[in-house]
Amino acid sequence: MTSTSITAAMPTRAGANPALLSLLAGALAIALAPILVRVSELEPVATAFYRLVIALPFFWLGMFTERRAHRMTASAPVSTADAALMVLAGLMLAGDLALWHLSITMTSVAKATLFNNCAPVFVALLGWLLFRERIRLGLVVALAVSLSGMALLIGDGLFLAAGAHQDEQWRGDAIAVSTAAFYAVYLMAVKRLRATHSTSVIMAGSSAAATLALAVAAWIEGGPMLPATAWGWGVVLALGVVCHVIGQGLITHALAHLPVTFSSIGLLVQPVAAAALAWILFGEALGPLQWLGGTLALVGITLARRVSSR
Repeated sequence: MTSTSITAAMPTRAGANPALLSLLAGALAIALAPILVRVSELEPVATAFYRLVIALPFFWLGMFTERRAHRMTASAPVSTADAALMVLAGLMLAGDLALWHLSITMTSVAKATLFNNCAPVFVALLGWLLFRERIRLGLVVALAVSLSGMALLIGDGLFLAAGAHQDEQWRGDAIAVSTAAFYAVYLMAVKRLRATHSTSVIMAGSSAAATLALAVAAWIEGGPMLPATAWGWGVVLALGVVCHVIGQGLITHALAHLPVTFSSIGLLVQPVAAAALAWILFGEALGPLQWLGGTLALVGITLARRVSSR
């Protein structure tokens, strides 16, 4: 998954390499998430719940540490409107995680991860539809390229799969695409909140709301609510700490020291690394049409991010 906010600054010559390494390490850590979801003992939504409930104390600790470090500076109070916006962000984050985890069990890791990274496409589309934001020519080209790649990926699944597996894979693809829409709304809410609140405050508030929503969804989903073995606990702990806390933390740290254009590297590494791991561990090899569609989607999403950042 991408970081909640981007505070880009031009790096010094000495600090560029460590920041870039931090970005790459964070992207690789997040790339482990779909693999861990696939091998989890719990149902997809319950796994998403543990992913957040394990990460939540770290977010709250970060918020309290930040407030203590800046205790001489008056922090903006959380108004009723801001609290409502944090709840909305949390609900969108919960929907994103729950549906993405579900899609991982229904379609290939490569497609589920790639479609989940299409949030910049939906941010541009929603900005145009809801707020009448002007879409520049570069963004139109980026959207056309990325949507063409996504169409190729979904079409490849429809034509090559067969029977019940075809239906499940198609539904998995559709669910994976919908996760990007949820995450796009989450990003738009976070962007509003960033005008008056720090990232740690937003993460703590929205993640708490998302955790509660996922707890209810996991109960409705059914299935066990506790891992049965030490292996199962290790999987959800790794998902919460390594992927969600360390991965997101490294990316957020790196983007504070790199130009926005460097964020495209993290975007490229995550789905490619996830696809490589799925190929090695689960034998999920990609066909020529899938490679072409994936490449087009990655190029289009990367262009959309760069144009939107400018």
